[in-house]
Amino acid sequence: MKRIILAILLATILSVIIGVTAFYNGAGYVVFSFADYTVETSFIFMAGFLAASFFVFYYFLRILSRLLHFPDYMSQRHSYRQSERAKDALVKGLIEMSEGRFEQAEKILLKQAGSSNTSLLNYLMAARSAQQVAAYDRRDEYLRLAHEVTPSADIAIGLTQAELQLSHKQYEQALATLNHLSSVSPKHGYVKKLQAKAYQQLEDWDNLGPILEDVRKMKALEESQLEKDEIEAYYGMLKGSIKQVDGEKTDRIWQKIPKRLKVNSELIHVYCGFLLKNNKAEEAEVLIRNQLSNSWDNELAMLYSNLSVGDCTKQLETAETWLHGQSRNPVLLLVLGKLCLNCQLWGKARSYFESSIGIKPGSEAYLKLAELLDSKMDEHEESQQMYQLGLLNAVDSQCEDNKQALSSENNTARPLLKVIQ
Repeated sequence: MKRIILAILLATILSVIIGVTAFYNGAGYVVFSFADYTVETSFIFMAGFLAASFFVFYYFLRILSRLLHFPDYMSQRHSYRQSERAKDALVKGLIEMSEGRFEQAEKILLKQAGSSNTSLLNYLMAARSAQQVAAYDRRDEYLRLAHEVTPSADIAIGLTQAELQLSHKQYEQALATLNHLSSVSPKHGYVKKLQAKAYQQLEDWDNLGPILEDVRKMKALEESQLEKDEIEAYYGMLKGSIKQVDGEKTDRIWQKIPKRLKVNSELIHVYCGFLLKNNKAEEAEVLIRNQLSNSWDNELAMLYSNLSVGDCTKQLETAETWLHGQSRNPVLLLVLGKLCLNCQLWGKARSYFESSIGIKPGSEAYLKLAELLDSKMDEHEESQQMYQLGLLNAVDSQCEDNKQALSSENNTARPLLKVIQ
């Protein structure tokens, strides 16, 4: 439209110039001679004729060009409409997926997948939909088709496949997929994150450790979650080496644990348990003492009471310093009572056991007190009473544990019943 307006404007200007010139200088004339023929006409008529001929010829060429390119235009128009239909199908399929209608989503996504420039997304989303309806053969077929239409999208397709395999608890297959992706892209943080998840589910702690080191370097996981996973990995490695009765390996693993994780009570507990079994109570005592002085843990305190070190008096004195922050802790009072038994301080041991029971009755405190009264203080009747109370306490504790377990199962089952209804 702009070109037409410009052409008209130029023609108008040219006409004005010619008209003004003719008005002042005369119209003039033009003569054409060819062989025996001669044509004579006015200059103004010839100028108008040439201008009109130019415009006619110009627009004739334009129309001819349009006609010659009409098949291409129609093809492009068809491709555009097809592309728009494919986009609409993709959006509609994603909406169906979001609303939980996976079978319908799968059909919609596949309808335009073969003739769309979003074929990769269509097949990947169709694979996810098939996974949701447990159609694992179709899922794998869609992933294969996705690779056929876009071979360069190896990472995207592989990650989708690995995620779906992990979701279906196909951990070995997922690990094989992820190992391939890791070889293709060694510094891909999300690949490392999924590798860690696969090793974690397989409880392959020895391989999980190095992967978590890569995850930390790439910052592919939140610090809090990463630390939990690292603790779980080292805990599994320690337990595995202890089970294999490989003392040297256990020591190597402990030395390899970063200093920031060596303050974890679970890791200290399992390693000190290993030290106790290997007659290294002195080393265990140092580790537990340092840990409890900085961060209290009841299980470590109980393990501390089972240590048999050379100077039991010093061990008792160390434990009594913890009373400043744990004066009404029944576990610490029980621990102190047991340490007093090691030092043969019968009266003091009795006092600690009774204090522990007074705060929170426990079957072990009753048992230790009963044994002390029976064997060291000749108070047999009171000893029998402590035995009975300890037995009742143990039975009550077991019943309470059973109730909690049953309640937990019921709470887990209720949502499932609602879904079924």
